[in-house]
Amino acid sequence: MSAKAVSHGCALLLLVDGYNEVEAVTILTQLRQAGVCIKSVGLTNGLAGGAHGVWLMPDLTLADLDRLNPSESVPLVILPLGGQGLGRLEADPRVHKLLHRVIAQGGRIAVDTNGRQLLRAIQIGWNGLSESRASILLREPGQSTEDFAEHLARQLEQPLRV
Repeated sequence: MSAKAVSHGCALLLLVDGYNEVEAVTILTQLRQAGVCIKSVGLTNGLAGGAHGVWLMPDLTLADLDRLNPSESVPLVILPLGGQGLGRLEADPRVHKLLHRVIAQGGRIAVDTNGRQLLRAIQIGWNGLSESRASILLREPGQSTEDFAEHLARQLEQPLRV
């Protein structure tokens, strides 16, 4: 799939080895059923292995996103919720670049409490960039994956309020 497939403001779900399969598939499915354009993105070419042995082929790679027109905006990036791969994302400068670009263009980042650690590490939201906190959609403790996916779909229907 080409970077053109992301045009017109598709949301992105980052898939990294160790992702939580139930969460990834539930969010992808619910958002697509709600009519949201959402693409899965792998760090590299090939399959991404889940925490319990389920392998998915991402729609795109981070390299594909590098070929996007700089004016092309991404409304939402969903970090692996409940996944084990946050350390891999933190170590990849392409992820930092993507997340900073999304915030700069008025997009949002969806995370659970584990993902807050990654955002702190790359200085989004909790490390002196408080203006970007409004751009973070945090999954509440105890909130089901289904409820969070519905929340994300509703948020994509309305503009960012800063």
